[in-house]
Amino acid sequence: MMKKRWFLITALLTVAACILPMAPMDHTVQARRYERIVVCSDVHYGSKTLDPNLRTRKMKNKENAVREINGWDDVDLCVFTGDMVQKTGSPADYKLARKLTDRVKKPKEFLAGNHEVIYSSELSSTGRLRPADSYERFRHMEEYEKNFGPLYHSRKLGQYFLLFLSPDTLESKYAVELSKEQLDWLKKELKDHRQEPTLIFCHAPMTGTLLPGSKLDKPRNYAQPAKKLLKLLQENPQILLWVSGHTHTSPKNPSFTNPVNKITGTEILDVHNPTWDGKQVWTNSLFLYPEKIEIRTYSHKKHQWLPQMDRTVQVPGDMRKGGVAYATPPFSCRAA
Repeated sequence: MMKKRWFLITALLTVAACILPMAPMDHTVQARRYERIVVCSDVHYGSKTLDPNLRTRKMKNKENAVREINGWDDVDLCVFTGDMVQKTGSPADYKLARKLTDRVKKPKEFLAGNHEVIYSSELSSTGRLRPADSYERFRHMEEYEKNFGPLYHSRKLGQYFLLFLSPDTLESKYAVELSKEQLDWLKKELKDHRQEPTLIFCHAPMTGTLLPGSKLDKPRNYAQPAKKLLKLLQENPQILLWVSGHTHTSPKNPSFTNPVNKITGTEILDVHNPTWDGKQVWTNSLFLYPEKIEIRTYSHKKHQWLPQMDRTVQVPGDMRKGGVAYATPPFSCRAA
């Protein structure tokens, strides 16, 4: 009788273990106090590379990076900071780009880069990019919004306020220039959210956040209109980060994490992000705590963090709120 009772108890415990959430044998369930954003910049899917073998390798690297990101349980948002398309922003380019971005199974936000907006769908006779006229730029913007949503918008994530900016001028000599309408909208959004720690995502970096004299340290590669944007940033101390791409600045570049990344006259850090169209893929993750932001860089080639690139930005005390504890996702039952 005792053996039967013991067998019944054991069987019930086994069934319960497979139904109720539980941690693997070698982990404990821990709460987290942060939201995590993974920044995916300058993906250029398929690839700007013409060599068929190298193109195939690069596309595979990008697909593997997406697979790895999908396996991270604590990702609250993936932000694509422009140049999702491979080259010209043609309908075919958008269709190809969507094949990769649709594979990302995390919540997503997008903003446009120069390759979505400013180039003609028809290359020159020598295969080079040509500037699009005003009409074609307008059509590119329509195509962008059809595939990825509004060119500029905002949202909340926990206690943080997020702003997403895109090039939207019909005529410009710069890679990324914001229209007067977008600047007016940005000014109002910042005014209405002055007490909330704020992150701005824009394809191009702010002026002066790359080492002077470097190849990319040119007005064309900085967000425009530079003076008006700088004035706005200097007037809004709630802004903590300007998160950019465009320059393809990688962890191997001395400008990647450097004192020059602090925007002139502010405490705002410009976080540069590498392209996915190089020989390997890196991503930055932003861990948003109530009292701080941790910026960490991950190598998808080596499948490891790069602790030498870690940075921390403190949230001013008057902007902090009590963080919400998020339980880790339940684990399925595993055989012992």
